Amino acid sequence: MRNKLWQKLAAMALLTLLLLIPIGMVKDLANERENRQLQAVNDIAASSAGPQKLFGPVLVVPYREIWSEVSETIRDRTAVREVLQRSESRYLYFLPEQLKLSGELATETKRRGLFEVRSYVVNLSGKGEIKLPGGYGNPAPLHGGRIEFGTPYLGIALSDMRGVLQAPGVEWAGKTYGFEQGSNLPLEDASGMHANLEPMPVEFGPISIPFGFDLKLRGIEALEFVPAGKHTQVELASAWQHPSFFGRFLPDPSSQQTGTDGFRAAWSVDALASNVGRNLSGVRHIASYDSFGVRLIEPINVYSLSDRAAKYGFLFVCLTFAAIFLFELLKKLAIHPAQYALVGLALAMFFLLLLSLSEHLRFGVAYCLASGACVALIAVYLSAVLRSATRGAAAGVSLAALFASLYGLLESEDNALMLGSLLLFAVLSIAMLATRKLDWYALADTGAGSVASGRESC
Repeated sequence: MRNKLWQKLAAMALLTLLLLIPIGMVKDLANERENRQLQAVNDIAASSAGPQKLFGPVLVVPYREIWSEVSETIRDRTAVREVLQRSESRYLYFLPEQLKLSGELATETKRRGLFEVRSYVVNLSGKGEIKLPGGYGNPAPLHGGRIEFGTPYLGIALSDMRGVLQAPGVEWAGKTYGFEQGSNLPLEDASGMHANLEPMPVEFGPISIPFGFDLKLRGIEALEFVPAGKHTQVELASAWQHPSFFGRFLPDPSSQQTGTDGFRAAWSVDALASNVGRNLSGVRHIASYDSFGVRLIEPINVYSLSDRAAKYGFLFVCLTFAAIFLFELLKKLAIHPAQYALVGLALAMFFLLLLSLSEHLRFGVAYCLASGACVALIAVYLSAVLRSATRGAAAGVSLAALFASLYGLLESEDNALMLGSLLLFAVLSIAMLATRKLDWYALADTGAGSVASGRESC
């Protein structure tokens, strides 16, 4: 008789492990659908504009050193001297002393099939000043030659120029200069624009020159800034209610506001805290610079929630099988392993229903429909298996409470460990109280016969 009880437990354990296969397939499907969503984002970015990253403006002063070299060659056994003119081009970079950027993001939704991508249009206004030392600092000639300065320009690097909707130009020292394509900055992974400026006088003293510019940009999902100034201030506002701030610098806590009206945030970054100034002439990739920004996220990612829900599948199956087994013991019923398997498959179907419905409905609605359908199906089925509508209804109520607990775990990710621990403690307490008067030795000795006779008496 003892062997039959252990055989039943072994069969339940084997079924639980086998049910991990369809649950794992649902997890793989959720990951696949999430990858398709990322592909939709990439497709939209390829046909419009991707996430934007702004760096600048930076004043660039090209110059070259010209010097003479004497070259001696032997021609027809005669030494010939020639004077050759050599030149070498170099660049001076001047960061803004003060840089203030402000903008407001207007969001819109782009669709690709079932998938939505958050797009934005931002009106940026920038102003500041650049301090120049006299004679651009009088760069020292490396070869003892003379220095000739070229036409200075302001360069702005941008990750995706297709997103530029309006770029009227830049105001420099009271005059307006138009932008041209190409940032002309030493960056290999960013495009941009530049504005050629009037050359300074041959000799000039220290001077501070104000500048200002306006840009209207389009992008998707994220807007990022590289702090180009010795002191950089950025202010952003939007009606989008779910921002995610990221990067090396977070907004000032005193300025950060997020609510039903949207968000407002301000950053203040000093050059001493970033790596821009010391790496300006040596770095060739904009991604190597410290940056910060905001990402427009969806408050609920149905694929990550579906994946998290599926991770609790093993716990679901174990608790459900344990509850049915307690009914079987306490009510002296005989339930076939095939009936356990059907109940387990119904539980696995819940995760597939949740994933498919959440792509079309809000996650909360999809969860209610999927869990309600599974609870109703299992309750009706167990009413027949347990030979009592009351028992089936009680099983349905217990399962509904389990689904409600799972929803609480999904909605409160930060408190998931505490809630999960309390749930397991509550289930263990119920099981211990329900079986506190059960004679396990007698059950092991006569369990199979009692179960069989109990089923006949029903």
